[in-house]
Amino acid sequence: MTTHDAPTRFGFLDCNSPIAPWRLDRQVAESAAAEPRTIVDIGCGWGELLQRITERVPAARAHGIDSDLELLERGRAAARRRGIDDRLTFVEYQGESWTEPADLVICIGAAHVFGTGAEALRALHPLVNPGGRLLFGECFWQREPTEADLADMWPGTVADEWRLLPDLVDDAVRAGLRPLRVEAVEQHEWDDFESQFLADKEVWLQANPDHPEAQAVREQADAHRDWWLRGHRGLLGFAYLTLLRPVA
Repeated sequence: MTTHDAPTRFGFLDCNSPIAPWRLDRQVAESAAAEPRTIVDIGCGWGELLQRITERVPAARAHGIDSDLELLERGRAAARRRGIDDRLTFVEYQGESWTEPADLVICIGAAHVFGTGAEALRALHPLVNPGGRLLFGECFWQREPTEADLADMWPGTVADEWRLLPDLVDDAVRAGLRPLRVEAVEQHEWDDFESQFLADKEVWLQANPDHPEAQAVREQADAHRDWWLRGHRGLLGFAYLTLLRPVA
């Protein structure tokens, strides 16, 4: 399938993580209120959150780091429309190799590039300037999963892939960070995210029922929906941790 002959990617989503508009607005406001002079978003995708914060802090210079060229181009186009492309640079780079620290570091849904959530928090700590903040978004188990639970999820999912929320916060503290805000999305935020993620495929299928690739796209959508509704729904949570790096 070519770019013009396939479902769009993330066309119905503002951000590639479960988040309600009010929560996104609050994260932007709280991050901007800290007046970071430098910002880096590791695994930024198209960087909607990063763009909104950069827009609110005129003195800030920001970098969005990702390896997905299509999403980086989407971010660059949006930054130009917002008039912040002179202060916000989208960089094709492997996030785990980034070494330049910042006052505000964002890593949402990209902990896997470092390994586990605990390994990500340890790796991200030195990237946060003393007195700065890390906005960290990661999945967590609502309860310990059973083997039957894992069998209904994505192929290869294992119990130690994520932690319980208290353990994830403990991992942050052990990494040398202090929790300013701990929040977990509500179920409707997950449901909205998964529905909008799948909407790209469903809208395309409605317009292209006889396309040679329609059956493959339909099977992909049905499999993903099963992983959500029969698998992680009610079992997997998503947390946003606003973490401070102490000055000393």
